[in-house]
Amino acid sequence: MKAKSKRKHTIGKFIGLALTISIFACGCNGKQSAPKTESRQEETKDTEEKNENTAPDFTAEVNDGSSFLLSEQSGKVVLLNFWATWCGPCVAEMPAFERLYQDYDKEDVAILAINCMEEKSTVDQFVADSEYTFPIAYDEAGEISQKYPTNGIPYTLIIGKDGSVKKTYIGARDAETQYQEYKKAVDAALKEE
Repeated sequence: MKAKSKRKHTIGKFIGLALTISIFACGCNGKQSAPKTESRQEETKDTEEKNENTAPDFTAEVNDGSSFLLSEQSGKVVLLNFWATWCGPCVAEMPAFERLYQDYDKEDVAILAINCMEEKSTVDQFVADSEYTFPIAYDEAGEISQKYPTNGIPYTLIIGKDGSVKKTYIGARDAETQYQEYKKAVDAALKEE
């Protein structure tokens, strides 16, 4: 009986440790809590004061070998997503980004999915297995993610042609629902001057 009790105690410790690690690992920066995946949160940003809502600039290395500089996207609407391969809701919404990438003219809309702190080889293998064609960037050290703090991933922003954040999304539903939500937000941002 003691052996069974000891084994249950060891399993309990292991589960507790695994939960603790997953809670700290769920955010793009190490200071975040677990992602909210059960309910969808949407926040519309008031853009009256541009300085408060301007998306922080960054340069990212993209999986095709190119670089993405946010400030060079002026005049375009940018859909910016933070994700990880281990995040189920992140992976589930990826088809929405692919569909949006095919829908819009690259001169009008830029889409970039920034992987949060995973090795390039992990990201490259994911892309090879999934065959997505939209740009996916690396953020192995979490430097870009630190500029966009959140309570969890997936974390998606719609950035207007003026560089201001128009909408933010934390969490995700199915790909079709996300496609419709993001398309509506991108279309609204495209109409703004």
